[in-house]
Amino acid sequence: MDLRILADNARVAWQRRASANDFVRRLVWLYSHRLPRRLRPQAWTIGFRYPAPIGLVRLRLRSNSGADAFIHSEVFQHQHYRLPLDRAPATILDLGANIGLSAIFLARLYPDSRLACVEPIADNVRLLRHNLELNGVSAAVIAAAVDTADGVVTMARGERDYGHRIADAASPRGSLFEVPALSVPAILHRLGWSRIGLVKMDIEGHEQRLLAQNCEWLARVDALCLEYHHHRAAEELSRVADRFGFAAPRLLPGNLWLLTRPETAA
Repeated sequence: MDLRILADNARVAWQRRASANDFVRRLVWLYSHRLPRRLRPQAWTIGFRYPAPIGLVRLRLRSNSGADAFIHSEVFQHQHYRLPLDRAPATILDLGANIGLSAIFLARLYPDSRLACVEPIADNVRLLRHNLELNGVSAAVIAAAVDTADGVVTMARGERDYGHRIADAASPRGSLFEVPALSVPAILHRLGWSRIGLVKMDIEGHEQRLLAQNCEWLARVDALCLEYHHHRAAEELSRVADRFGFAAPRLLPGNLWLLTRPETAA
């Protein structure tokens, strides 16, 4: 064990504790992979306190080899979704919501925005609903994958709980499972939304197809924040921006790309 990393984790845990018990829970959760499996809780409910407007959050987090810890660090510690927008989006669509960490963060930043979460993995959906309720966040939850058309898609289970993705020819057969799929227009119809103020997209590589096929819905989006898992991101997103009237794409901390309308950029 690296004692310097342990000391740094302890310092941050103490700074962001909701209580002394939460400080202990957080440290044990971070290092739970070192416990014997029979002594390792499957999940922890931990309180964290951050500066306004985030404030107190309580999260149900899993002992899953650091997968939930990694997302928590990106969202709450590094605050990668504190985006340079000049006004709050009226609606937020979280595509690939996982267990709700980004949704909760965005709900605290933009408390008057309507929020919808799309997530295909059943275990994630259960925790997503639980975490939203724990934090008093009102959001529509849609248990489906997002795709270019409605139907059913085959997904491949990832080694970590944030790595599940729509399968391709190289996906191991033993990892495959099927889930319902909805297109963005179908999601908008279900929600009764005519426009999306902000799309947050983290769909493990499927974004390239989603932004290239049957993507006229992008004309109804004011801002798009996404992870882009392909090496020609700048070139491909620039084509999307030119086609649908966004300003030039910007690379933000955390390897997130942001596309905004010229009038919504800060």
